[in-house]
Amino acid sequence: MGAADTSGRAALPVSTTHAAPEPPEGRETPRPDRASSPTTIAGRVTIARRLGRLVVIAVAYYVGARLGLKLSLVGNDVTPLWPPTGVAVAALVVVGRSYWPAIAVAALAVNLPLSATPLAAGVTAIGNTLAPVVAVTLLQRVGFRRELDRQRDAMAIVFLGALASMLVSATVGAVTLLASGSITSAQLPAAWAVWWTGDAMGVLTVAPFLLCLPLFWEQRRWPLRQWLEATMVLVAATAVIAAASLTQLPVLFLALPVLGWAAWRLQLRGAAPAALIAAVLATWSAAQMIGPFRGMTLLEQMVTLQSFNACVALTSFFLAALVSERMQTAAELGAATSELERRVERRTAQLSAANTRLVQEIQERAEAQELLSHEEARAQREHQIAETLQRSLLPDRLPDVPAMALAARYVPATADVQVGGDWYDVVQLPGGLLGLAIGDVAGHGLHAAATMVQVRMALRAYALQDPSPPSVMRGVHQLVSQLPVPEMVTLTYLVFDPATRRLRWSNAGHPPALVVLDGAGTFLSGALSPPVGVTADGSFTEASADLAPGATLLLYTDGLIERRGVSLTDGLDRLAHEASAATPDDGLEALCDRLLETFLDEQHIEDDVAILAMRPAPSVDGELDVRLPAEARNLVQVRSALRRWLRESGVSEDDTNEVLVACGEACANVVQHAYSEDTVSGELVLEARLDGDRLEVRVRDRGHWRPAAERGGGWGLQLMGALMDDVAVEHAPGGTVIRLRRRVRLEERA
Repeated sequence: MGAADTSGRAALPVSTTHAAPEPPEGRETPRPDRASSPTTIAGRVTIARRLGRLVVIAVAYYVGARLGLKLSLVGNDVTPLWPPTGVAVAALVVVGRSYWPAIAVAALAVNLPLSATPLAAGVTAIGNTLAPVVAVTLLQRVGFRRELDRQRDAMAIVFLGALASMLVSATVGAVTLLASGSITSAQLPAAWAVWWTGDAMGVLTVAPFLLCLPLFWEQRRWPLRQWLEATMVLVAATAVIAAASLTQLPVLFLALPVLGWAAWRLQLRGAAPAALIAAVLATWSAAQMIGPFRGMTLLEQMVTLQSFNACVALTSFFLAALVSERMQTAAELGAATSELERRVERRTAQLSAANTRLVQEIQERAEAQELLSHEEARAQREHQIAETLQRSLLPDRLPDVPAMALAARYVPATADVQVGGDWYDVVQLPGGLLGLAIGDVAGHGLHAAATMVQVRMALRAYALQDPSPPSVMRGVHQLVSQLPVPEMVTLTYLVFDPATRRLRWSNAGHPPALVVLDGAGTFLSGALSPPVGVTADGSFTEASADLAPGATLLLYTDGLIERRGVSLTDGLDRLAHEASAATPDDGLEALCDRLLETFLDEQHIEDDVAILAMRPAPSVDGELDVRLPAEARNLVQVRSALRRWLRESGVSEDDTNEVLVACGEACANVVQHAYSEDTVSGELVLEARLDGDRLEVRVRDRGHWRPAAERGGGWGLQLMGALMDDVAVEHAPGGTVIRLRRRVRLEERA
């Protein structure tokens, strides 16, 4: 005999049609004055109901066991179909695992007369009880639903409820039979196999049948037509299986189409009874050794019978679950379709009501979009005009300064179409000095632009009059103080002497200039004062520093470093880091582009940005190369560059002065004669080379000198010949070269 296991989570309902869980057992403590309270009566009813269920389960188990023993194949107590396991699993699934005592008592009552000793009967009863409890526990852990309307439920009851859990009862029962001497060790494998398959077949055939019974009143009631069809299915299944079980022909498979019909048309309520009928009739035929089982050995009987029963169970329950799932899906789809139709109707009504408003809104938006397009086009044009105007107020190009690299950038803000007040300028001063300025008039608009122009022009005028930074700043301060300028004006002005490489500056409220040398950045923090025009006294100071060859001086406006939510110190530190990260081989143009790319967002620039960079070229020992347009105003630059180179090379002061006079005459001739017939000035090139104490200077051009006048001339060449040891003039189609040579006296370099 065998047992069945059914278990899962205790008292956990698996569907809305399950029986409600039992209320907590026990009685409340009765009060002396309310011995017959409703609470006490309810407790007694609950106990009576529980006792009744225990009795019904025990009786059903016992009756199923007596019927199963009539089909035994090994001795008198090992049967290939053990209905009590199905009774136990179904009962514990429906009412809960707490009713296991009924299983235990009934199993003990069944096994006492069959076992060799009371101990063997008790051990077997324990296995018969434990197996259903394990089965129900596993089923509930995987979310088993007793309606068997999902394929996962069919798989769970087959593999967990039947095949896996019944290993417990089969193992305990077979080992007990061997220990009590009921079977020999040679019979143990066969007895274990028959016991296991019997318990499993009991679960697969009886449990689904019992679980389907509550569905007749829990689910939709069958109409008369469906009852007639169910009756026909059961009659057909009984007839086909009976005929196949009585004949010796192997035609048991004829039952499968009938079972498929039942599962397809009636689902579990038709498939479970049909499967039970098929399993019982086939098992009875095997027990009687008639029909297709006649003449088979025990092993052949077991293999044929259990294969048939397994196919019956799998075909019936899997097909029934599949059809149920499809029907549920179809019902849900139908409900969803109906709901969707209702929603579509409501939405259609809403859309129809809103369609008129939408058409009107579209027309209004089209008109507004057209106006907006005109406004955007006008704003774009105004922005372009503002940017063009702003750039036109800045220097059109930077001056060409020998041995000096200059670069500048101006980027207008994208957040405002008005011109801004950021500006920069480079002024060539007397004596070869170079003035650099950068400033910012707060605010935007034509008023700020006009103020910027006046400040820039005033700075140029004051610088040419007196290049001293305090003097220039005082002049600009007096001008701004007299202008109706509500905005603040910041300004930094610097003077650089290329001969001494001395840098002097004064700062009126502007971000400090940055000097970058050898990968390190230093801010020029001295000579600070309030913005120009703010205070009444207008006192300014001056600071100075040496600018080493190859160092980079960077001037900028606050739009480059200031950001909302970021401190100014962080912006200055970032600027020093980015500027210092540039390699020495990078030109100033590349440095300006790198800073703009790093600091600015191309899509949105909140404020105007101006950048001015200067870098003195490192001195080249023994050689000088100056290239400038052949214009009179550049002669002072050539003279300054040559003086600086001679001084750095250690040429004595007397020799330097005489060489400067001779070279000045040569350069003046180029300016006067070489390009006199051209509309555009050509190039003036001065090259100097010092080899020991031998100095050679070459002044070249690419023009054509006009013929000498008949009235005389040539005084410049005579002067050059008097001051230099050797003077040679070489005229060629590609230009003219004047070579000046002289021995000079060298002194120690400063």
